[in-house]
Amino acid sequence: MKKHGHYCKVCDEYKANEKFSGKGHTAHICKKCAALPPDVRSAQMIENKLLSLPWRLSKEQIKWLNNKAHDKRPEIRKLASDDADEFEDLLLNKDDEDEDEW
Repeated sequence: MKKHGHYCKVCDEYKANEKFSGKGHTAHICKKCAALPPDVRSAQMIENKLLSLPWRLSKEQIKWLNNKAHDKRPEIRKLASDDADEFEDLLLNKDDEDEDEW
């Protein structure tokens, strides 16, 4: 089913057309989120990205995740390090399975 409205990448919601300013449409940021301070807006975008990571990560995504595990913001650092640990466990389990096959 097609989603109605426009997607805001800060609050991770689909909202009505009226909730976006002229520049907000292209930037995918609603008026409410555009009014937030840049550091808060950035933190929310990173949290949304961390919470919606796919199960298979590219090399760039792994590098980004490891960089965020050393972020100066404690909430971002905790989320990223938890995700990094989870993905490391998945990779280790996969490597163990591959070795068992040979």
